[in-house]
Amino acid sequence: MERWRAWAPGKRLARSLRSLAGLLWLVMCLGLGVAQTLPEPHVIRFSDLPSTPPAAANGQVAVTIPAASEPEHASVPANTWLKHHDWKQVWPLMPVSGHVLSFAGPAAQRYLRVATDHSYYIWSRRLELDPQQLPFLDLTWGVERFPRQAALDLYGHNDRPIVVMVSFGPKLPTPGLLPNVPRALAFFWGETETVGMLYTCVTPRNGHETVRLQCNYPHVKYIALRHGDVDTIHTDRVSLLDLFRQHFPEYWQEHQRVPPIVGVSFEAGSAKTNSTSSARLYTLVFTAAAPADGASSQGEGPARQGP
Repeated sequence: MERWRAWAPGKRLARSLRSLAGLLWLVMCLGLGVAQTLPEPHVIRFSDLPSTPPAAANGQVAVTIPAASEPEHASVPANTWLKHHDWKQVWPLMPVSGHVLSFAGPAAQRYLRVATDHSYYIWSRRLELDPQQLPFLDLTWGVERFPRQAALDLYGHNDRPIVVMVSFGPKLPTPGLLPNVPRALAFFWGETETVGMLYTCVTPRNGHETVRLQCNYPHVKYIALRHGDVDTIHTDRVSLLDLFRQHFPEYWQEHQRVPPIVGVSFEAGSAKTNSTSSARLYTLVFTAAAPADGASSQGEGPARQGP
């Protein structure tokens, strides 16, 4: 009997340890299951040459930027490729001169050169994505030349070398003859604008107090994602959920959900400054993964209004 009393607590401890080990194993399995069921990234790669896209690991897609020493492949016009891959020029409605789109770069890592010559244009592509499932956007891009003395807070000079716009939900009515467009987050790379600031419906800093720039569509939010750094290539990450909540609080309060992503666009312009510009687009990746090391992020903290 004494032996039983001495042995019983040890037996209960062993059973408790086995139960705890089983619980830990179950938690680990569930965690692995969640990680394995992350939605696949939606990758838009701007390349006219066939390539083997890098495999997604933990919901992330690695984008390798080639060394400067790699030889350039031939540059070719891009309009036919864009149309074949469901891109459409939405502005201007008719083709105009100065609209220069081409593929360039080494064969292993092509890019779309988005160039302007006293011109302005927008290309768009329809999408059907759930931002709750794919809440991050990674942009790999660069600027080769800025429009001359341009900035989105300068009246008569509010050109931009590259904007990537993500559209959400149904179109909203627009006064006048302008076409209706959905709510959108428009990320741009400027020369002097303040990163993180909002440049929609801003008062120009060169006078004209009654004018508001980028205000034909107040529900298209122009956000400075990067400035300066000409002739460099970067991958920037934005949290679409965080930024949508910041810039469309009324919608969020009513629905407690971000509407579906219905399209993505890119635009560029140098017509107001009567100059030229050139930028690069490598990839757009909609992903569920947490921010990767080395990628700059936007979307946390309060939004700031441009001057």
